[in-house]
Amino acid sequence: MMMKVFVTGASGFIGRHLCRVLAARGHQVTALVRRAERAPAGVAIAVGHLCRPADYRAALAGCDAVMHLAADYRLGPVDRRAMFATNVEGTRAILDAAPGRVVHVSSTAALGETGGREGDESQRHNGVFRSYYEETKHIAHGLAAARMAAGAPVAIAIPGGVFGAGDRSPLARALGDFVRGKLPIQVASQSRFNLCQVDAVCDGLARILEHGGAEAWILTGAATSMAELLALAAELTGRRPPRAVPARVLAAPARVLDLVSRLSGAALPLSREALAVMDGSSYIYSSARARARLGWDPGEVRPALADYLASLR
Repeated sequence: MMMKVFVTGASGFIGRHLCRVLAARGHQVTALVRRAERAPAGVAIAVGHLCRPADYRAALAGCDAVMHLAADYRLGPVDRRAMFATNVEGTRAILDAAPGRVVHVSSTAALGETGGREGDESQRHNGVFRSYYEETKHIAHGLAAARMAAGAPVAIAIPGGVFGAGDRSPLARALGDFVRGKLPIQVASQSRFNLCQVDAVCDGLARILEHGGAEAWILTGAATSMAELLALAAELTGRRPPRAVPARVLAAPARVLDLVSRLSGAALPLSREALAVMDGSSYIYSSARARARLGWDPGEVRPALADYLASLR
């Protein structure tokens, strides 16, 4: 059934893809963007700031559902007030303003490390935050979960790592640098995470929207490590994997680059937060529930990664 759907974070990586997927499924999409020129094509536009509901209240009023994707995702030195405002206060604002159903897009980071085992929707964070992003997403997840527990029509989608066209994350920068021969080293790390192509994730988000109900759904693909991912990238591109360097060797350069990043405002490829995330952590989660009950298929990483790497050359 066609719905009028309000999408926050519509100019971001996943948001742009989701707007396209929802429109293709027959939904009427309104995209919240800060600047009109950054809006995805083929959808209605509401220009405004997530934390100022007055900016978009009129556009939101006629919508059946909200897909809340807006988030500040960065590792390294960040403006903590700005990140908290977007990830936490923005989530509270949209939960308060939404006239009906909300699908809050969280992250496996919000549920925390799994200690080497495979977690599910019942996972609770252990209180150790490896980045400020993780901490703010955990708080935002809690806001949505509290509304859901109180009987509000709120569902929570929980992706892991996502890749695809338009990605500007640290993972995308590393893969892009590798394809272009500009990644001579990698951190020697056995940290593990899940990875899924963006169109598969957006299909899962659309299925959660259309399914209805107030539940949490994990949307994760294959489990991997950065070393395994770069080895696969090397196999697919015919390049040698970057040389692995122990994290302790990179600790001092990371401190220096953090200082440079603070002074310049530039996002740099190495930071103390990035090293903390790669310090043997595991954020491994099962999407078995979404596969069984939503009929969702995360797809295979290898062919999707091959296509993605080819697009980066």
